[in-house]
Amino acid sequence: MKKYIACILIVLFTVISCKREVVPKPDNLLSKEKMAAVLYDISLINAMKGVDKKSVEATNIHFDTYIYKKHNIDSIQFSESNNYYATSPLEYDAIYALVNERFAKERSLVEAEMKKEQKRRDSLQKAKKEALKKADTLPKPKFDQIKKGR
Repeated sequence: MKKYIACILIVLFTVISCKREVVPKPDNLLSKEKMAAVLYDISLINAMKGVDKKSVEATNIHFDTYIYKKHNIDSIQFSESNNYYATSPLEYDAIYALVNERFAKERSLVEAEMKKEQKRRDSLQKAKKEALKKADTLPKPKFDQIKKGR
């Protein structure tokens, strides 16, 4: 019985504490869609750095500045919005769901392009093989002639 009361109190305390805003809503809060777009670009750049950090750093591009200019925001607006959404896990999860959806769409587009490219390569390879067969004008020796040494 004591366990049930303790569980109920924990749940009640959690619900009450979640109602209170830890970080006040900023005046220039980014919409969920815009926040998802910014986080998508940040994730993409981080993935590029993970694949080939030296090449990315060799470009001498300041990616954070690039992202802020691309989305017409500043670092303070992004930071405040990120902090606000981070205090609400359900909203932050919804934002990352949008990011994941966009990655899934991009992945399917890339896979479709890769399939087209593979078909093109296969057809080129097949055409080369056929061209080599046509270029071979000597008759192929029969097995018996090879065996006798003729």
